[in-house]
Amino acid sequence: MIFNQSYYTAMDRGYYMPLQEGQGLPGESPSDIPEIGISPKDIGVSAHPGQDQLQQVKARIFQGASKVELGFFGRGKGSFQGGNTTPEMYGKEERIDIRELAKVNKVQITTHATTAAGSLAGMGQQGFDEHVREQALHEIERAVDFAADVSKGGAIVVHANEFPRAILPVWGKEGFSAYPEEENRAVFHLVDQRSGQMVPVRKNEIFYEPKYRNHPDDPENSWLSITGEKIPKTTRDSNLLFERVPEVVYNEKGVPTFTPVSVTWKEIERRAERFRQDAEHDPKLTPEQRAERIADATPEKLFYQIQAENQIAQLRGSSLFYGRLYKDYEDDLKKAQAAYEFYKKLDESLPPSEKWKIRQQIRGMRTTSDVFIPPEVINPVEYLEHEVHSLQNQLRQMHQSSSSADAQVAQQRETLQNLKPIKEYALGKTADTVARAAIYTWDKENHLRKEVVGAEKMERPLFVAIENYFPEVYGGHPDEIKEIVLEARKAMIKELTDERNRGKYGDIGVEEADKIAKDHIKATWDTGHAFIWKKYFKGSDEEFKQWYLEKAKMWKEQGIMGHAHISDNFGWEDEHVIPGQGIAPIKEFISLIRDKVDKGEIDVIVEPAHQDYRALLGGWRVFGSSIYGTSFGKRDSWVDVERSYFGRTAPPYFLYGETAPDPESWTLWSGQRLE
Repeated sequence: MIFNQSYYTAMDRGYYMPLQEGQGLPGESPSDIPEIGISPKDIGVSAHPGQDQLQQVKARIFQGASKVELGFFGRGKGSFQGGNTTPEMYGKEERIDIRELAKVNKVQITTHATTAAGSLAGMGQQGFDEHVREQALHEIERAVDFAADVSKGGAIVVHANEFPRAILPVWGKEGFSAYPEEENRAVFHLVDQRSGQMVPVRKNEIFYEPKYRNHPDDPENSWLSITGEKIPKTTRDSNLLFERVPEVVYNEKGVPTFTPVSVTWKEIERRAERFRQDAEHDPKLTPEQRAERIADATPEKLFYQIQAENQIAQLRGSSLFYGRLYKDYEDDLKKAQAAYEFYKKLDESLPPSEKWKIRQQIRGMRTTSDVFIPPEVINPVEYLEHEVHSLQNQLRQMHQSSSSADAQVAQQRETLQNLKPIKEYALGKTADTVARAAIYTWDKENHLRKEVVGAEKMERPLFVAIENYFPEVYGGHPDEIKEIVLEARKAMIKELTDERNRGKYGDIGVEEADKIAKDHIKATWDTGHAFIWKKYFKGSDEEFKQWYLEKAKMWKEQGIMGHAHISDNFGWEDEHVIPGQGIAPIKEFISLIRDKVDKGEIDVIVEPAHQDYRALLGGWRVFGSSIYGTSFGKRDSWVDVERSYFGRTAPPYFLYGETAPDPESWTLWSGQRLE
């Protein structure tokens, strides 16, 4: 509010006054605080997620915030003990109170889904689990319900804490590395899409395989098969690989040995590149097959496959070794059984006094079944019975050895077909979770637009805002968040336009579905999370700052960013320092998105830590906004204003907000309440 054209009140959030020469901190010039032009009405603050959100709204209003972001720490059943808060801890009356407080004080409410939602792809302690993924979705939906009740639209922020991935192999091209030995010791992961089980693959692991003979006519591209034919070195066919002929070396005694060769990660990368090129230029492949082959030709998948193929070859060799004798043993068993039955009947038909004659006659001879009877045998029936049992046991061994080996071969092949690089498996799951959450949000918003809620309707779309998380996981890099947003939008468009869902969502065309997806799936740029990439950057500070701002600009220009969290740090950890008290390029970031903020397309939310209201004041200061001026066109310095009362260095004569005592508990000796 302007009073006599020369005074602004502390609660008048709509003004902005340019910095004048000589104002600011000692030694600080106007250029040190750029003329960003954002007033307090455009700067919000988050509530403490572990405390009562209704009381937090009151406190933030007293502090002068124009936007308040409510959030939660807990999941499942909530409890204030330990700060495990959840949206469902707030009933209808409390939700109405929050909405009415925001309405009366002209405060916009946004929501942060619980930080404990977990991986949107469903990664848990034992790998990926669909139940874990569904629980994460439920936590987002709980926040959506809450946001629909307490706000008139805006962001529902969700962390992208998806799955482990190395830094150097993925983002080394941009100058990042997690530790000096990461080049050689990085860990990759595969996922069995049947069970969600993760399989780690380590770059520094070396294994051995037989050295196979090259085909003389094409040694660079083909191996020699046992039949003399060519086997392409890019084949993934286990049956063809089994036909390769290994190199054989005979020692001085004529004993053959097979030469093993080590397989390093660099060799794996070389082979993977060959596989990719072969898939790209194979005219026989359909576009879908080509894309699948290229996606499958990763070093980690190939690393596992080569070891698996070696095991398959060993198992098949074992099966063949036993299998080659199987028919002979089977025939011998049939003959032994026939001989046993013959001599058993003969022995039973003779009187005891005559049995010695038949034993005497057959001693040292072959039976009619061609089974040799040794001379020391006294009773041929006993011997043949033993022989039958012996042959049966040998066949049992062959059955178990060969069949088990063949079963393991089938299991290995099945596993190979179902193993996917972790990103190929998990990104689709993440996108599906976000798309389903966005559809739930859109559906909730449609309902509220039709139904008057407390005489208030939605003023802007509710949308899911995926927040960049820490560098160590997928979802920490700005490009990864962009990828999640775009893939989730595709998934949402596909769901809305699917013929099977026509009765569920109405007759929605692709163009309309595209707009709905863009309105309801966006991203939250967290200045603090993005800045801790600095500890892994190997270039100069100026180069990192340029990288930081280029990524933010990319988000803005490509319609990815719909929300912003502001906190500062020194590039090591996400400590939530007061804006301007760390070294993150917050001023430059705000200058970059200023036009979107002015249009109301991006909400700016300061995230405090222990500093409470001082973080919001720091945000006002770093963005170049003053609280009030003592004369028109002049702005007081922050040294004069911060922690003062209307320009006075003495404290105010009253208390407010969280510092105010409970008037019901504090009374004077006269019985009057303390106010």
